[in-house]
Amino acid sequence: MIRARIVSFGVGALVAVGLLAACSSDVATIEADATTKDGATPDGPANGDGASNLDGSTSSDASTKETGPTGDILGTLAGACGVIRGEIDKPTPSVFSNTLTFVTGESFDKAFLSDGGDRILDNPNAGGSSIESEVMSFEILHHCEGATLLKTEKEIVYGPVVDGGPTTITDLLIEIDGKKVGVNPIRVYKPSNQPQPTDADIKKSLEEKLTSIRGSTARVVPADKWVKQVMHVYVASQANADAVGRVLPTIDLATRADTVVLVTRATGGGFLFCGTTRAPVGQECP
Repeated sequence: MIRARIVSFGVGALVAVGLLAACSSDVATIEADATTKDGATPDGPANGDGASNLDGSTSSDASTKETGPTGDILGTLAGACGVIRGEIDKPTPSVFSNTLTFVTGESFDKAFLSDGGDRILDNPNAGGSSIESEVMSFEILHHCEGATLLKTEKEIVYGPVVDGGPTTITDLLIEIDGKKVGVNPIRVYKPSNQPQPTDADIKKSLEEKLTSIRGSTARVVPADKWVKQVMHVYVASQANADAVGRVLPTIDLATRADTVVLVTRATGGGFLFCGTTRAPVGQECP
């Protein structure tokens, strides 16, 4: 069995990352991960005092500390790991980044996933081609934060949709240190041989996702109520990584709310954007 190698740069590490787009061949779009599903019942220096954020700020509170990875993970993870648990009780937004590198010979297979990852793979989501990204979002949070899976996308319960109100849902309900956390993967991606999304495209995608996260938070029933949500952004290029760093700080704080943004640059991870049938592990999307 091929297992992952973990490379940890510590809490203060900053790894360049970019934003996600769906596997669309024409325009940059968000592949709906916590997006509307009708009818469903920046760049700053690393330092040793706190975790570097993409918007140049740092999280230096004493509660933000590295706890170290646990178990194996598919691929090689480098950068921020073990930092999100320190953000759960904070009322402010935060941003962290890491990289996940896959190589030829690795396999997106249940044999290489955690029990939670297996369960996500076995349970159909609410549509779209996002199952691989949902699985790997959990795998990263399980590995770095000790997360356990509580509910998959279609198991989370919401109150009735009010006329004109939000219909958005969240992808995963997990538990970190005994507290419920919502997880929302998003992919901003365009094939390298096509014009890349502009800053305006990327900002629009991020704002829509953050708005959808607020909508699901407003509608979830008390029994499933989370204390925090994570927007997990997958990107495949340095250019898109730089764009995230530019546009995220320009989004108003009311929209960002207290959401934790984790930006993961995937290398050899084309399957996260266009599926394993088009991009075997270790390769980019064609």
